[in-house]
Amino acid sequence: VGDKKIYDPRAYGKAAEASMAARVKTACENLRSAGTTLR
Repeated sequence: VGDKKIYDPRAYGKAAEASMAARVKTACENLRSAGTTLR
């Protein structure tokens, strides 16, 4: 079976979620919408 940490899909999901959150934050800052809310 080997080391499950190498092929565990949850590890990829966690890294993808962190990367996507950083990308969304950057996009909001570029669009000057950071700190505003939707009504």
